[in-house]
Amino acid sequence: MQILGVFHSYFDPSAALVRDGEVIAFAEEERLVRVKHAHGRFPSKAVRHVLEAGGVTLSDIDAIVQGWDCNAYENGEMAAHYDGINARYRTTEQDLAYQKRHLENLSASAQSGIILRNLRKDYGDLEFPPVVFVRHHLAHACMAFQHSGMSQALVLTIDGSGEWVTTAWWLARNGRLELLREVDIPHSLGWFYAAFTEYLGFEAYDGEYKVMGLAAYGKEDRELRKKLERLVWYDGAGGFESDPMLLARGPRRYSYYYPDTLAEYIGRPPRTRSEEITGWHMNLAYEVQLRLEAIVTDMLAHWVRETGVRLLTVAGGVGLNVKMNGKLFTSGLIDDLFAHPLCADAGISIGAALAHEYHQRERLEPKRLPDVYLGPSFDDDEIEGILRACKLPYRKEEAIEERVATLLAEGKVVGWFQGKMEGGPRALGSRSILADPRSNVSRDRVNAVIKFREFWRPFCPSMTTTGARRFLEAHTYAPFMTLAFPATAEAREKIPAVVHVDGSSRPQILDPETNPRYHRLLEAFERRAGVACVLNTSFNIKGEPIVCTPHDAIRTFSATGLDALAIGSFLLLKEGS
Repeated sequence: MQILGVFHSYFDPSAALVRDGEVIAFAEEERLVRVKHAHGRFPSKAVRHVLEAGGVTLSDIDAIVQGWDCNAYENGEMAAHYDGINARYRTTEQDLAYQKRHLENLSASAQSGIILRNLRKDYGDLEFPPVVFVRHHLAHACMAFQHSGMSQALVLTIDGSGEWVTTAWWLARNGRLELLREVDIPHSLGWFYAAFTEYLGFEAYDGEYKVMGLAAYGKEDRELRKKLERLVWYDGAGGFESDPMLLARGPRRYSYYYPDTLAEYIGRPPRTRSEEITGWHMNLAYEVQLRLEAIVTDMLAHWVRETGVRLLTVAGGVGLNVKMNGKLFTSGLIDDLFAHPLCADAGISIGAALAHEYHQRERLEPKRLPDVYLGPSFDDDEIEGILRACKLPYRKEEAIEERVATLLAEGKVVGWFQGKMEGGPRALGSRSILADPRSNVSRDRVNAVIKFREFWRPFCPSMTTTGARRFLEAHTYAPFMTLAFPATAEAREKIPAVVHVDGSSRPQILDPETNPRYHRLLEAFERRAGVACVLNTSFNIKGEPIVCTPHDAIRTFSATGLDALAIGSFLLLKEGS
């Protein structure tokens, strides 16, 4: 069975090829078209990549699957849900327009037409495979459980919304998923966090990680805490409720993502993008993060009591909140946690394909996800041809990892471009910027002249398993930077550049089989610097997608303060480096 998964409804369009439960290839359209989030685009280039990488054509595909139940927007289910909300809460013309837009744009006929029209542009008027739609949260749940490697687990899917569902709890065992509880719109923790992302002057569905990073600088604020507790709360039965008239409904002068009543309730005008961030803004971020963690922890405690299962898997956009994941891992409620590295909607093309297979076979076969190196790759011949065409000076290195380790130990900052591009928002040693974790000077330089980003955002380490035992107080299988762990006192002393102000660290713990060249680099750096760890951030600058091709890497290298570029087996150095 060969399934083409696609996702293109709003942000982060992507495509995936799944063959008999195995992800063969995956790509996000933003990386290929060089527009962050690729809002409103169909993943045409991503589709072409996954088909070519899998060695198949559309005639070999059994089904094209979209991770959204578009039939519900056409058969009256979503309309009935909207009518129920409108009957319970005061409704404005803006609310009705939002609902009408979704019912029209996400209908099965509209979405099928979009998919097939775009495919015809690239492949002609073929006899296409059937277009299938699956429930959004089921797609999240299937990929979370399938890739956890756990024989049984609680599954939490949590995001802004998928159809009418915003949060779902599942019990996964014997290869099957049993739905335990759903929370429906207009109650959404994803919307709650997005609202305050915008309120704090950032972009919703893009800047949530900024709020999470800013939260570490805040302090307890009892007045704000009481307001947030009346805004969204645990319901005592494994779910939560909120006040939609303050979070989700009504006139919106400031933002599409929250009503004017929220600003009135908080008691201060929203922060403008150019306004200085004050201690009060930091405290608000702190309390928002704390509220999210508290509600999810209460829900988890309930379902652990109900099921007796102490293993958890997480997917959905809120699952990218690594501080929340770390809090759950250290809560004492569970024995292990797997947060999917592609848990946001960019990865739903994979989940959709897996959900379709689940419908066909009526079971999943959990297998631990080893990596997400699923994108385009370029061999040395291709890279060298591009370097020559660009008339750039370069040198081929027999052991480039040794040379780069030396540069890092000398305080240089290096662009690292190797192998297949990783999927998801975290650089994992294929498209990375690397620096010395022992030096806050290196960290600040990466922020100031390379990444051009805010001072409060943390940097993360890549480390070997030996490094993890040394620098993390507790950890689990964590190759994807989706979990924050408490750092040891030695880490705070020896590798301060990758320990956040709250004492946590969000690592990629690498084994030698997954990415051999990158692992050799970590070992080489340990021989020079005494730590099996490097600072690793994504190879891009603020506002741009992570680089994909050699041309992307060369442009970013040239336009920033990077000292060197290690691309395949070739090394480029700037003057004075």
